[in-house]
Amino acid sequence: MKKRFLSILATLTVLVACKKEENQPLDTFYQSYYEVNIQPALTNFKTEIEKQILYTEQFQQNKTLANLEILQEQWKVTATTYAKTRVYNFGRVKDLFYDVNIYNFPVNTTVIENVIQKKDPTDIQNIATKSTTVKGLGTLEYLLFNNQDRQQAFNLFQEEAFRTDYLIGVTQEVQKQIQDLLNFWENGYKTEFANSNGKACTDNARCLAFNQIINILDVNKVTKIGKPAGLEKSDNLAPTLLEAYRSETSLELIKASLEEIEYVYSKSEVNFASIIDGIDTSKELSKQIALHFTEVDANITAIPNSLYTAITENPTQVATLYNSFTLLNNHFSVDGASLLSVTVLPTDNDGD
Repeated sequence: MKKRFLSILATLTVLVACKKEENQPLDTFYQSYYEVNIQPALTNFKTEIEKQILYTEQFQQNKTLANLEILQEQWKVTATTYAKTRVYNFGRVKDLFYDVNIYNFPVNTTVIENVIQKKDPTDIQNIATKSTTVKGLGTLEYLLFNNQDRQQAFNLFQEEAFRTDYLIGVTQEVQKQIQDLLNFWENGYKTEFANSNGKACTDNARCLAFNQIINILDVNKVTKIGKPAGLEKSDNLAPTLLEAYRSETSLELIKASLEEIEYVYSKSEVNFASIIDGIDTSKELSKQIALHFTEVDANITAIPNSLYTAITENPTQVATLYNSFTLLNNHFSVDGASLLSVTVLPTDNDGD
């Protein structure tokens, strides 16, 4: 009943919202979205990948298990920080494949090992020419954690010095990618984005930003939970399809992206709730969204182990988490999109 009420409310108010949108210039929301939300997220990731390089150099100089463990823990921080930036992977940023270059999964471990065996040059220019399946954060995870076998990862570094050279080269190339992305925003795209007020979604800041929220929620549900857990078109369990399964950080990455969505919806100084509540003055939709954020977070917390293990040992809890994403996403893709007069684009379930 409540969902029906919200849908009716959206239908009644969307015409008013559209008319208002046509008759007013772009407001400070669009002008500030980059500075308040996007730039800090990208800068935070840049800071963490710089730490990754520092710890890798320390490990190269002193290959102890303790230094490798420091490096492994930093990878988790780096990856979860990057998960937050994916909320802003839209428009020309997505078209230029920054996200795929920084963190593509799955990686091709056979080709990675061939690259190491051949001792290919590890300079940034050479690594940049390689497939995304042998570089980026996914490759770093494989090198650092092997296949959920940290001791084997350590042994391989001990046996082959070039392996650390490749680790450093890949990390440096990721650093270059994030710096290039920041430069891309600063050197024109932030202005282009702020001034995007066209009728087509590809030329509308609100549509691009809000659709990426919908996209991330759907990818979390379908690609990062549903398919590995056999909850989509096939009931076959395939936990190795999980992002970050080697480090057993899959749930942490999902949670990080969820936190960033909640941030840009209601907690940031520049948030979507302020616009939606201006249309839906009862604030009922925002209340429902807040409740479902809490529900999804509780379902993540309820899983007692890694998502990789939970798929086989706690399938009911995984299914509960999967279903809770459906309810949350409906509020954005149905009710929120209607209130904001946003066209919902098809979701790319193969990535972010």
